[in-house]
Amino acid sequence: MENSVTSVIPMVRKFEDAEKASFDERARNERDRDYYDGKQLTDAELKTLRDRGQPPVKYNRIRRKVNFMLGLERQSRKDPKCFPRNPDDDDAAQAATDVLRYVCDKEDWDAKRSQAWEEILVDGTGAVMVGAKQDKHGITPSLINISWDRLFYDPHSRRHDFSDANYMGILTWYDFEDALAVYPEAEDILVDTLREAAESATYDDRPSWSRWADSNRKRVRITEMFYREDGQWMTCLYTEAGFLRDPEPSPYLDEEGQPENPICAMSMYVDRDNNRYGDVRDLIDPQDEINKRRSKGLHLITMRQARIDPASGVESDRVRKELAKPDGVIQAGQGELEILNTNDMAAQNLQLLQEAKAEIDLLGANASLQGKNENDMSGRAILAQQQGGMVEVALHMDRLRHLTLKVYEGIWNRTRQFWQAPRWVRVTDDEKTARFVGVNQPITAGDAMRENIENNPEAMAALQQNPEAVQRLQQFMASPMAQQQVGTRNVPTEIDIDIIVDEGMDTPTVQAEQWAELVKMLPAFGPLAQSPAVIKMIIQSSQLRDKDKLMELVDEMNAPNPEAQQAQQQMQELAMTGQQAEVEKTQSETAKNVATAEAATANIQIEAFKAGASVAA
Repeated sequence: MENSVTSVIPMVRKFEDAEKASFDERARNERDRDYYDGKQLTDAELKTLRDRGQPPVKYNRIRRKVNFMLGLERQSRKDPKCFPRNPDDDDAAQAATDVLRYVCDKEDWDAKRSQAWEEILVDGTGAVMVGAKQDKHGITPSLINISWDRLFYDPHSRRHDFSDANYMGILTWYDFEDALAVYPEAEDILVDTLREAAESATYDDRPSWSRWADSNRKRVRITEMFYREDGQWMTCLYTEAGFLRDPEPSPYLDEEGQPENPICAMSMYVDRDNNRYGDVRDLIDPQDEINKRRSKGLHLITMRQARIDPASGVESDRVRKELAKPDGVIQAGQGELEILNTNDMAAQNLQLLQEAKAEIDLLGANASLQGKNENDMSGRAILAQQQGGMVEVALHMDRLRHLTLKVYEGIWNRTRQFWQAPRWVRVTDDEKTARFVGVNQPITAGDAMRENIENNPEAMAALQQNPEAVQRLQQFMASPMAQQQVGTRNVPTEIDIDIIVDEGMDTPTVQAEQWAELVKMLPAFGPLAQSPAVIKMIIQSSQLRDKDKLMELVDEMNAPNPEAQQAQQQMQELAMTGQQAEVEKTQSETAKNVATAEAATANIQIEAFKAGASVAA
C-alpha cells in the first residue's frame, strides 16, 4: 500500500475544492432544513419577543407544502417492470422483473426513496449508493442512503443528475478506535491525521467540514471517492495523511461491463453558479413575512402609543405599564396625555399578512392541486383545478422518476455482475400463493425432454397411444444421461431488457373524468357490459392499484371449469353418439324400403311376363 502524503494530495485537493465551492451553498441548505423543522426565528428575534412579553408565534407553512409532495411520492409508488428487447425473451423479462422487485423489497427501497425525495425537496440533493454486500447466498445488491451533508461532488457539475461530474464521494467520521479496528494496517496514517489536527485549530465534525480530524474527541474523517481517470471510473479510500485503499478501477460494472460510479444522485434545481437547492428556498421569504407580519400585528393590537406633555410631570414608564394593562388607569390633566390610535397600522399589517399567506399558497403544491378550496365547488370543477395544478409538479415527479430509473439500472447491473450461482427468488406479489423464480438454474437433458413434450400436444397424444415409447422415455429419465446439464435458465448476463418506471401520481384529473364517462357508457353495451373484455377495460382505465392482479382474477373467474368442460364434452359425445345411431337407423330403414320396393317391382315384372307368355300360347 502506497501511503505517501504526496500521492494523496491530489485527492485531498479535490475534496477541499468541493468543500470550499459549496460552503455558502451548504449554509443556505442548512437554513432551508431549519425552516422545514420549524426553526424560523433567530436568537435576536426570540430575545426581542421575550422582552416584549410576546409569544414567538410562527405558522410553518413550509412543512405543509413539503409534506404534501412527500405524500404524492408515497401514493405514486409502483413496482419496476422489465420489457424484453427480443421477441422470445418474455419469460426472461418477467424473471428480471421479479428479481428487481425482490431486491427492492429486501433493501426497503420505498423507505429509502422517500428519504432521498425529502432531501431533494428540502436540502436540494438526494443520493443513493447502489453497491453490493455479502449475505448467506453470496454477494447481492445493496442500497444505502447518502445524506446530503455527507455527499461531495465536482463543483463544476451543472446537470441535475450529476452525469457530467468528474468525481463524487462520501464523507464519513469515525472514532479513532473504530477506524483503527476497520483499517488496522493503516494505523500510521490515522495517527498522522489525528496529530496534524491537534497542531492546528480544531473543529467538530458537525457542522463544519474544515478539518480532517477532531483531536479533542479523537475522531477522523475518511473519504471514499469515485472519479474519472482516462475515461474510466476509479475509486479510492483516503484521509489527509494517505490512502487507506489505493486507487483502483471501480468494482461496480455497468451494462457494458465497464467500471461505473455507483452513486445515484439528483438535485431539484441548479442555478447559474452551480448551487443546488430545493423547493424550500422559494418559500423562505413568504414564510418570513408571515411570521413577522403576524408578530407585528399582534404587537400593535396589544400595545398603544401615547403623547405626553413634558411639563406635565407624568412619568412615561408608568404610562407605558398602565397602557399595557387591560384595566390600566392613568391620572393626568387635560392636554397632558393623549392616546394615539394605531389601529390603522395593525390593520395594514394584518392585510399584508393575508397577502403573504396567499402568495405562499400559490407556490409549489397549491390549494387547487390539493383539492382544497374555500368556495363551494363541484367535483368536476375541483378536478379541472387539479388538472392545472398538476402541471406545476410535473417537473418534480420527473426528477423522482429519473432517480428511480438510475437506481433500478444500478440494481440490475449489480445483479448481472454478482449473481453467478443458482439461486431462488421468492415473489411476494400474491400473499396467498408462494411463487419462486429461479436464477441461473441449470437445465438437464431430462428437463429439456419433459418441456418439449409438455409444450407439444401432438407429441403428448402420440406418446399416450404408444406404451413402448412411454417405457423408453421412463428408462431415459432414470438414466444418467437425463441428469446431464444442457443449458441454464434465467441467466442475468444473457437477459436483454428495458426497465420501465411506471411512475405517476395518483391524479384524480383527466383519468378520473374519462373513467366516469366510460362507466356512464356501460348501459349502451347491453349484455356485453358483463363480458370479461369490458370488465378488464374498466379496470385498466381506473385508478385502482394492483390492476394486473384484478385482471388476473377476472381471467380466473371466466376460465372454463375443467370438470364442467369434461362433462360438456361427454354430453356432446353422447349427443353425437345418439345422432349417429339415429342416422344409422334411418339409413337402415331407407335401405329396407328400397329393397322392398325393388322386390315389388320385380314381382310385378314377373307376373307381367307370365301373363304375356300365357296369352301367346
